[in-house]
Amino acid sequence: MLIGIMAMHAFFGIAIMMQSGLMVAEWFGAMGRTWGATPLEDQYIGGGIAWSIGEIPTLILAITVAVQWSRSDVRETKRLDRHADRTGEAELDEYNAHLHELAKRDTRGRN
Repeated sequence: MLIGIMAMHAFFGIAIMMQSGLMVAEWFGAMGRTWGATPLEDQYIGGGIAWSIGEIPTLILAITVAVQWSRSDVRETKRLDRHADRTGEAELDEYNAHLHELAKRDTRGRN
């Protein structure tokens, strides 16, 4: 989901930056502003701001999710190890016995 959001922000910002004409020219062109950047330059800067303001927090959030996901995996592994220590790895022994039984059936079926 975060990758989709990042792509959407990038597409939106770049689409604004790539415009060769002024968006809503009848409004922004009629403002009569004589100081600062031209309306087209202003639009380009706005597209860059929209892109970066959307990407930076999303990237920080993506890194946070990745770190939490990694820590969750470590906690799950520790929990499973504690469970195996308490039960004497009964599940593993049962699984190995099942595999051994399947191997016996395979060798009987070949003879």
